[in-house]
Amino acid sequence: MKTECLVVGASVVGGVAAKELARRGFDTVLLSDKPHVGKDGKCTSIISASGLARTGIRFHEALVHEIFGANIRCRKTCLTVRRPEPVAHVLDRFRLDQLSVEQAQDAGAELKTSARFENWDAATRTAQTAAGPIQTDYLVGADGIASNVARQCGFPALEHFVVAWEGEFEKASLNEPDVVDVFLDIPGLFGWAVPAGENTVRVGLATKTAAQLKTHKTRLQQEPVIHAMLHDAKKVREFHHTIPLHYRRQTQKDNVLLVGDAAGQVKATTGGGIVFGALCAQELAGACQAHRDGGKLDYETRWRAKYAGALDGHRRIRSLMDALPPRLMSFGIDALTAIGGQRFLENKGDMDFILQ
Repeated sequence: MKTECLVVGASVVGGVAAKELARRGFDTVLLSDKPHVGKDGKCTSIISASGLARTGIRFHEALVHEIFGANIRCRKTCLTVRRPEPVAHVLDRFRLDQLSVEQAQDAGAELKTSARFENWDAATRTAQTAAGPIQTDYLVGADGIASNVARQCGFPALEHFVVAWEGEFEKASLNEPDVVDVFLDIPGLFGWAVPAGENTVRVGLATKTAAQLKTHKTRLQQEPVIHAMLHDAKKVREFHHTIPLHYRRQTQKDNVLLVGDAAGQVKATTGGGIVFGALCAQELAGACQAHRDGGKLDYETRWRAKYAGALDGHRRIRSLMDALPPRLMSFGIDALTAIGGQRFLENKGDMDFILQ
């Protein structure tokens, strides 16, 4: 089989990449290694309203809940930020993946399920898959942090990541069902409680090591706010996951291109990768189009010029947070509250493009 573009990974970002390529007239095949598409819900799936709008995904069928603010907590201090309009959407991640892939198919991409990518022959530009060999002009790895495309094609490893746990609880007691609680005094990333409905909450945390995860998981659930939420709640699902916190040193090798979590295009402050992954997928398709039209294949240059600066900003904030002991972080929250910092964040803050 021959195709112009082969996208490996039928999740949100893979779907956006396939859609953007197909709508530019590329013959595009999208591979899922499963009999279906999607990540099986292994994601908190809270995405900024402004960022989600930029992705072009028709997400409304996946919408579960809307968030208007956040309680940012460290020890006994709390900074509350709120807006009159929704700042974030909580989504059914599995349905979001489906919607993204459906848009790719609507644009003309062909979906192949149960078609695991196995290896790559650079000389013949042929991918071996469970569905047979596929020759392609462009190979796109949108297959997550454990990217088989990256491994088979010899890309440098991801160097910074955290391990996460999350549980979803029904019949939870939520005093503020439209506000997220964030707990900063957990090393690695933070802890969270994200309402996913009037009586449903997603509670989780991410840390640097599995040992830290076990210790702080117990501590998080003993936080008074969390304990009150979960006192009579029932856990309906849980998962563990690994999240990259910095992009790879290289994301393009000849005509092999990595995007999304496979490229490490993830915010180091929150671990969120859907917005930047989707935006970089748009740049990827633009780079392929320019190359087809006689220009240089410059995906690496294009996405870094537009989005590496924003991702580096998240990384700098993460480094500062990692360097501050909880006592100083708590003091900083008190100081920010005292000078009215919450109003500045409410008016100028952006979950993706910081302070824009």
